[in-house]
Amino acid sequence: MENKKQKLSEVIVSDELNIDLLLEIIKKFIKVNPNKNQVIPLPDFLKLNSKNAVIITLLGFKLLKELKAKEIEAAGPKEVAANSGLNLSTVKNTLRDLGEERLAISTKGKYSVPNYLLYILKDKFATLKLEELPHKTGKRKIERGKKIDFFRINKILESNPEKFAEPFYEFLTVKKGEYFKKSLILIKLSREKFSIDGLTTAEITKLLKDYLRVPMIYQSNISTALGAKGTSKYLFKEPTKSKKVFIYKLTKFGEDLVKNLNLQAKEK
Repeated sequence: MENKKQKLSEVIVSDELNIDLLLEIIKKFIKVNPNKNQVIPLPDFLKLNSKNAVIITLLGFKLLKELKAKEIEAAGPKEVAANSGLNLSTVKNTLRDLGEERLAISTKGKYSVPNYLLYILKDKFATLKLEELPHKTGKRKIERGKKIDFFRINKILESNPEKFAEPFYEFLTVKKGEYFKKSLILIKLSREKFSIDGLTTAEITKLLKDYLRVPMIYQSNISTALGAKGTSKYLFKEPTKSKKVFIYKLTKFGEDLVKNLNLQAKEK
């Protein structure tokens, strides 16, 4: 009888949450901030395709619910997009596909991953070869019908985001808004760590949105922040060959502002 029970146990899964199994799957890809009810992508998360990225994000919400930061783990497309950094339309299509494949369940337009699927997902992500997935370095990006070159910042895009952003990683990825300060930080880090003297608004947007995976970032936000009244004290702009695109560089006051932010980050 005991032998029979042992054999049957091999094909039985439980719908109760196995927290050890959950952590084993997600720890390589994300962290969570219960205070802000937020999923924070790690460097390996950036190497996932959209389907796997959405799954990991949904598992992050499962952990936030377990930590009592969320009332329910199910999330809609907008919440998934905001936390994963993926395009909203991509998230909508991916969630629909996951539902059809029974890798996620939908309740009133909100999606979650059933607990019993963790056993399958553990093997899936344990054998996933990240180096074979396309790196999102994006040499060119189509925006409003124009081709934008990101060759100047390719070395940054291919580096480790956490190491590049030290000691400002948490400020850049968790702090909401603060587009002006974040832009100045990136301009300074790019020069100090990769000898790139100044950045365009498109490059800053690329670094925040696709490299650091900060949700809900648009180039218009950056352009507005850098063009606001009083910003000329902290930075100046040089026209490129096209004369329609400007490279922003720090002034002495801009340098001092970033230094103060650095001191504040170290004190925390």
